[in-house]
Amino acid sequence: MRKRWKGAWLLLLALKTFGFQEGDPEEPTGLECYQVGPRGGMNCTWPSRSGSEAITTYTLHYQSLKFKRNQTQSSQAPAGQSWVVIGRSNLTRNENYAVWVEAGDGTQITPRLTLTLHEIVKPDPPVLSLEDVTPVVTMSWTNPQWPEHFSRDLACHLRYRVSGTTNWTRVHEGDVEPNHYEFSSLEPFTAYEVQARCIPEDGKGFWSDWSPSQTFQTPEAAPLGLVDVWQVASPAESGEPSLLLLWKPLNSEAARGVIHSYSLAFRTGSDGAESPLESPCCNASLPARTTHVWISANNHVGRTQPANLSLERQDLSAPAGVQAVAMHGQDLRVTWEPSKDPLEGEPTEYLVEWAKECSSSKAASLGWVRRAAGVHSALLTGDFRPRVPYQVRVYGLYPGGFGASAPVRAYTQEGVPSAGPQGLQDRSISKEASVISWEAIPLAQRNGHITHYTLYLAAPTGSPQTYQPIAATETSYNLSGLEPGTSYQLWMTGSTSAGEGNASSIHLFHTPDSRWEAVLASLLAVGFLLFLACVLGAVLHVQLLDLCHKVLPSWCWEKVPDATHSRIMLHEDPHSYRGPLVRNLDAEETPITELDIGEPAENVNQGYSTLPQLESPLPALPHSGGADDWTGSKPRTEELVPSSPTLEETWGDKAPVISGYEKHFMPTPEEVLGLA
Repeated sequence: MRKRWKGAWLLLLALKTFGFQEGDPEEPTGLECYQVGPRGGMNCTWPSRSGSEAITTYTLHYQSLKFKRNQTQSSQAPAGQSWVVIGRSNLTRNENYAVWVEAGDGTQITPRLTLTLHEIVKPDPPVLSLEDVTPVVTMSWTNPQWPEHFSRDLACHLRYRVSGTTNWTRVHEGDVEPNHYEFSSLEPFTAYEVQARCIPEDGKGFWSDWSPSQTFQTPEAAPLGLVDVWQVASPAESGEPSLLLLWKPLNSEAARGVIHSYSLAFRTGSDGAESPLESPCCNASLPARTTHVWISANNHVGRTQPANLSLERQDLSAPAGVQAVAMHGQDLRVTWEPSKDPLEGEPTEYLVEWAKECSSSKAASLGWVRRAAGVHSALLTGDFRPRVPYQVRVYGLYPGGFGASAPVRAYTQEGVPSAGPQGLQDRSISKEASVISWEAIPLAQRNGHITHYTLYLAAPTGSPQTYQPIAATETSYNLSGLEPGTSYQLWMTGSTSAGEGNASSIHLFHTPDSRWEAVLASLLAVGFLLFLACVLGAVLHVQLLDLCHKVLPSWCWEKVPDATHSRIMLHEDPHSYRGPLVRNLDAEETPITELDIGEPAENVNQGYSTLPQLESPLPALPHSGGADDWTGSKPRTEELVPSSPTLEETWGDKAPVISGYEKHFMPTPEEVLGLA
């Protein structure tokens, strides 16, 4: 028991001796001192307090332990400062010192630190210089000034890195020659920076600060790798289709110098000759019939191996099941199912292509990455913008051509639509139902994948009714349960995964009134009856005429000729026309042939030989008397001469015109002769 108490007492005495105090465990306890160069003063630093005591005044005490025993000197730091420099004139060479720090209230805040000046020397950084950069880079340096009475030499370390990077590479100490080093494994045409630091050889002291960086650039070398080349169909300026060849510039590791040009060769057709072409970066227009392309990158030392792009066939088997999913709101992850062509076999590699779908020029926003044949996914990183639709395709590349998958639309980050459906229209199908049709939201205003539409219907009274969800593929919707003869307001919105978007313009429509149905039905019924009557009249008109002749009196259906349209009136001089039955009395009368009806039968028979010439009735001659004055009613006293002149011979060119009117009202020859 006594031994335990004795051990605890010794521990407390040690803590008190070395300045550890009870209280706040966060109070600083570290103290560090070094000599600035072999002839400089002693710089001591310690952690400062926090909180309300941060501006406390600190005092550094240093006590001689060898030559001037128990002599203590002090140096007070300004308020809030946690370091102090003791001048070289106040220090003795090869002296041992005990150093500690006290706060303004006399509290010791650091343990006692025992040190010797020549063992805490911190050299100045060395000075680097570049001797040669071709073909091997040689770096040398000059050690800081070091007194001759210091028997110890300095050991130095080197480190280097590619300019602009953060990670340093340390040079192995065993490979460093005194005051120089040769770099033999650096990348061509790359900027580097080198730093060095030194420490006393025996390791007693401090490392110097790293020297300022010495920068240099390695010489060029022939480029490596293959040019990443692709194509896109594009109309030429003249209007004829052409092939736009695109390629990516070589990265600095592969370029190993300045790429000043690209060498192209292309073939049009299977038997066409190769056409060489020199082009700058990074596109060239080729004929649309191009089937093979070769391209190399050139710098001042050499060129890359030619990269081959086969365009001979563009209908080979393509990857299926392409899907593009947003990752972290800024990238796209694309997956697909492998393809295999019956003739070409497995593709040599896959190419994933993307471009802005709303861009006027596909080539301006086109990007692509390549993946090996066994890889069926790709993480697309680039300057993807939120709410912008991108079109993604996956190509299977074969030695004889390629096959393209169906395009898919993708968004890295979706937003709500900035517009609603366009061109709302209505079509009434009944007094209580209408069909509403619309056009899809323009692609540039969708801001994401449309998941569904929402339709709002407002009547003059009551709150708006909501109809949802309406599938994004629909372009019409049947509204039922409407009030006849009512005006409605209609608008629609589209929704994405981000939420519901802006509404469309309001569309007004009016349902039909129910009274118009009766009017319309009556009109349709009357029209149908009229149509039926016309059909029956056309089919049974003969039977109907016969029935009319039997039932109605003759004057209702008998056709009476119109005297004003007789042939006489048609031949009458319009200037001498005096009426339908009046002639010019001054005109020469046509001679009348008198017939003697008292002749013997043989003469009568002989005279009848002229009757065929009078088959047409005689014209009605104008007279002023009554019916008794008509010559046709008086007995004939002249003989019937067989050789009497005919009507044409008697009248000549002025033969009377016989019309239907005369035929109807004038007596026939038989009636004239009294034979009827």
